[in-house]
Amino acid sequence: MSHRPAHPSRMSLTDIEATWHVDGDAVAPECAYDPELHTGPRDRIETAEERAAREAVAREVCEDCPARLFCTTYTLAVRPTSGVWAGMTAADIAGESAGLRVVA
Repeated sequence: MSHRPAHPSRMSLTDIEATWHVDGDAVAPECAYDPELHTGPRDRIETAEERAAREAVAREVCEDCPARLFCTTYTLAVRPTSGVWAGMTAADIAGESAGLRVVA
């Protein structure tokens, strides 16, 4: 069974506090405050232009997020297929992941 990672914007506050830490302190990722900005609307389909504009704003929000380093590490490990994670889209993540080399 495939485990699809939950975007932090879709996690409960309890799960965020248990999972997202920076320097030992729980931090709420910026995406927790506006979930649809990072994952897209649930009640309708976006146009390509709408999605591009939303993703551009989500990337800007990620720039100053206190959880960005944690999110980047997590994102590259789980390789999500949708949403904006640590300022990266799924296509960006796939490109970053393709450039990584796993050392055994």
